Amino acid sequence: MLHTQLKLGPQSPQDGYDAERRAFENQRVRLMRRYPGQYVALAGGRVVDHGKDDEALAARMFKKLGDGPFYIARLEDTPLIYEVPSPELAG
Repeated sequence: MLHTQLKLGPQSPQDGYDAERRAFENQRVRLMRRYPGQYVALAGGRVVDHGKDDEALAARMFKKLGDGPFYIARLEDTPLIYEVPSPELAG
């Protein structure tokens, strides 16, 4: 008998955001060594871009992914957290 494993993507934009946030937290120590003081953008659980300017990074991510889920965070010893929902979640 054939068994097919179906990999389901996130069920909602919030699920996608939460998955990216968890991926960031799981990789924080490694990312801190590689990108200290920088912002990193994760999509699909991987770093897809980084830089020192969060607004420029966000603009690049929206250009790359449109309204797809991604997560941006600054790598610092004492993180400040800003949660900004995507336009779909804000409405």
